[in-house]
Amino acid sequence: MIHFRKIVSLILISSLMIIIAAGCTSSGPNTASPSPSEQPTPTDNKTPAEPAGEDTEKPKSGTIQISLRGASAEVWGKVADAYMAKHPDVKVVVDIKPAEGYREWLQAQFAAGEPEADFVNTNENSDLNEDQKFVDFKPWLETENPYTGKLWKESFNLDGMGVNLDDPNLQTLQALNFESVQILWMYNKEMFEKAGITDTPKTFDELIATYDKLKAAGHIPFTIGGNALSLWSGQAGWLMRIYPDQYFRDYVELIKSKPEDYTYMPNIDDHWKFDLSDPYNDSRSKVSTNELRMYQAIKNKVGPYKVEGNPAWREVMTNLKTLFGYAPDGFMGMSEEQAYKLFLTGKAATMVALPSSYWQLPKDFADAEKTGESGGVKSFDFGFFNMPSMEGELVQAPARTIHIYTGFYGFVKKNAEQTALNVDFMMYLTSPEGYKVYLEAVQNSKDASLNGAPLLNDIELPEEMRKTFESFDAIGNTEGLNSPGNVLARGLHDYQPSVQSYIGLISKYFNDEIDVDQLLKQYQADIDAKFEAMLKERKKELSDIENPERQPPVRQ
Repeated sequence: MIHFRKIVSLILISSLMIIIAAGCTSSGPNTASPSPSEQPTPTDNKTPAEPAGEDTEKPKSGTIQISLRGASAEVWGKVADAYMAKHPDVKVVVDIKPAEGYREWLQAQFAAGEPEADFVNTNENSDLNEDQKFVDFKPWLETENPYTGKLWKESFNLDGMGVNLDDPNLQTLQALNFESVQILWMYNKEMFEKAGITDTPKTFDELIATYDKLKAAGHIPFTIGGNALSLWSGQAGWLMRIYPDQYFRDYVELIKSKPEDYTYMPNIDDHWKFDLSDPYNDSRSKVSTNELRMYQAIKNKVGPYKVEGNPAWREVMTNLKTLFGYAPDGFMGMSEEQAYKLFLTGKAATMVALPSSYWQLPKDFADAEKTGESGGVKSFDFGFFNMPSMEGELVQAPARTIHIYTGFYGFVKKNAEQTALNVDFMMYLTSPEGYKVYLEAVQNSKDASLNGAPLLNDIELPEEMRKTFESFDAIGNTEGLNSPGNVLARGLHDYQPSVQSYIGLISKYFNDEIDVDQLLKQYQADIDAKFEAMLKERKKELSDIENPERQPPVRQ
């Protein structure tokens, strides 16, 4: 589960998130991480195109260090113990890192030399992905998993993971995402009832009316972290991406691959038609897009990729300010842990959450550290509802959410022997035997819950867990798309200097220091000023977007 920024993943072209962090969480609020964009890059000469052959009779030996972001040390300790029981000459060290500052920590590890860490989350570091600092799983998927006796790729629901191993654009696979996550709203049923609210909101206007009633009843209507991390890769960042999507669904017609493009895939693109009634119409399995056409649209300020003076951007940003206006005073400096505490202790009525809260919240009621109360707090009845839709002439379609595969599990690229050992650990984890250990550890832990349905074959979920995951309606996914909401709503395509500018501007906007027109004007100027530098970080040049049909050269 991911404690989560950027929702995306190396497989998804996105912002993470989605979005938007690791297989299970060790704190109350679940944080999805935005995913850095992955460009197809050839395998470098440090790792062979195919895994080296290995004598399966030879005892495994060595050390594996697990340094995941914000995960449960208890859970991963149980998995480590089970693996070491099978391989007594292997030492598995569990060294979980805080979610806050994880990106900088991992970058510093590489800057100092070869990291001690092996098992990490890869989705916050686009530069490290571009430089192929992580193991390429793709050739290993074609080898046998010794814990199943089948090809490793048969362990995964590859369609659910968004992985097409035959896609010529997928030249490397540096992260595995074998769990899923859906962002929705969680609410305190008892607060709603006391305020006379009988139905959950289906539209944005109904949500605001609900908040007015809750506020009049003396409750904090909405709690959310508003610090820099949340505004970019966390819960506030989720909402900043999700709601612009309603206004710009036609973006796909602007950046879809054309027959002459190097990205064109006849087997899907020949049959695709734009359909606003289908919330998955622009998914990567239905249509291919050309990121060079997206960059071209940003540079030329075309359609939804123009921010300043765009009435749709003006309206959605106005609505978002209204929404965040119901958060508690001082939320702009609040961490997600602090925001979660307000909900957990019955002071705030709603928050954005993950399905894992179904199991995690009852555990947290009794957690003195999370509640700040000795012996915990009194529990309350809670429920969930999907993203209420904004409405109006400029809105193109109902709200979607971030509903994606998650995990972003990867290994630091080291020598062949260490890589083979690390991959063996992952093969064990993704087998029915290993995942059962993981699943039972999650169920029995005090600080972890499964974010969503696993995308692994041949495993069995407990009946209650299976039914609960099936009860959350799918309304569509925004993560992993080169849409305006993902590439412009929280900084220019996750380029960090632009992210910092965005955080400063949105803070001023929410604090009434600038109005919406000033926000859009200043933000557009920042996008324009940083555009070329963003391209260079992604190893692109302005000359590339002059001929978007041509595949750019590989640059080091």
